[in-house]
Amino acid sequence: MNIRTLETVGAKTQRTQELGELAEIAIRELASAAGGVRAVHSAIARRTFAAVRLGVGPAVLPTQLMHDAIAAGTYASITAACTGAAKAVGAFSGGDEATEDDHRPSPSHTVFGAQTIAVLHGLIGDDMERSSRVLAYPMSIRVDGRPVVPKYRALATAFPDAGAYLVVFLHGLVETESAWRLGGRPTYGQRLDSEAGTTSIFLRYNTGRRIATNGADLSDLLEQLVPAWPVRVHRITLVGHSMGGLVSRSAAHHAAENGRRWVELLTDVFTLGTPHLGAPLARGVHVATAALAIAPETRPFANLLARRSAGVRDLIHGSITEDEGHASYADGFDVGAAADISVPEGVRHHHASAVITGNPRHPIGIFVGDGLVRTDSAGGRNKLRDIGLRPDDGLAINSAHHFTLLNDERVYEWMRRALVGPSSESSP
Repeated sequence: MNIRTLETVGAKTQRTQELGELAEIAIRELASAAGGVRAVHSAIARRTFAAVRLGVGPAVLPTQLMHDAIAAGTYASITAACTGAAKAVGAFSGGDEATEDDHRPSPSHTVFGAQTIAVLHGLIGDDMERSSRVLAYPMSIRVDGRPVVPKYRALATAFPDAGAYLVVFLHGLVETESAWRLGGRPTYGQRLDSEAGTTSIFLRYNTGRRIATNGADLSDLLEQLVPAWPVRVHRITLVGHSMGGLVSRSAAHHAAENGRRWVELLTDVFTLGTPHLGAPLARGVHVATAALAIAPETRPFANLLARRSAGVRDLIHGSITEDEGHASYADGFDVGAAADISVPEGVRHHHASAVITGNPRHPIGIFVGDGLVRTDSAGGRNKLRDIGLRPDDGLAINSAHHFTLLNDERVYEWMRRALVGPSSESSP
């Protein structure tokens, strides 16, 4: 069997495993949903039969026992069938009969497939890391959807025009590196490479893991990348959207605390719509979970919300260290507290925020910000907290939402000016 055939077999094996694991997760989640429906059904039935018992007395007991037995058997059969199917699919995905002429890509190598996996990562990525075999892949450099290992030969092949100034892009929750291509326009990275001589690197990571864990992985990845890069690296800039900004800050903090050498090359960090002080939606879900757990009829919905990933939980406060926040704390009405940690000294931190209204002082704009992150959180400062970001290094844009920040002319011009100065067109 020649090398090309081996590569084809390997690609098809990965594709089969990924498709099998996606199906396995879907069936397993269906079984879990059936259990939730059963819990709601049982709670409502108990309350209903209790009310009927007040009117007709013990005569209702045989009917209730028959109902409970039938319901229990039905739901148990559904759950068992789904669980058995998930196991069968998982076992099937482990085997593979490859054909040499089959060149279809694995789901993780396509835009749609990668986005599907990214949604699963955001929702249950920490659980997938324990239970999945191929879908919970590690943080990686991506070129055309495929991973590139941080070794000289692979990097030289993937980046034939490698330069000394690296700009590293990190996407946000339930996103992939394709998110930077919003609107089908050239990405910030492509434009910087063309106009400023940078080399842009796009990463993909499991957003359901703890932010501090991803931050440590980013720090370790950059520590491997710098000495393996085809040319000597002179400068590094990190650009993160939403959660990606927190991962960037976490990586810089980890590197400074652990003596990583790459951080000596870090000059700038850009955070775009990043919830440095936390996201209201994450706090709302935290409190809602506690409220829903009070009544038996709504408790299954609380259990569903409680399954949200550690990465989502870290967004309650914008936690970037292992000691800060909780990965598995009990949901309750108390949201706790968080520490204020900034980037290392000597690193300039630029921060962009958006409001959905034309007037930034409009009450709706102040209250909802870009729809997911409020402007004070994106700027890292409110009446109670301050992570040390300078207002002069910020950008606020109007009539824009959270995802506008991924590819917007105003954001790009601000970024380019901060890195290389005004263009000749805009100079007097």
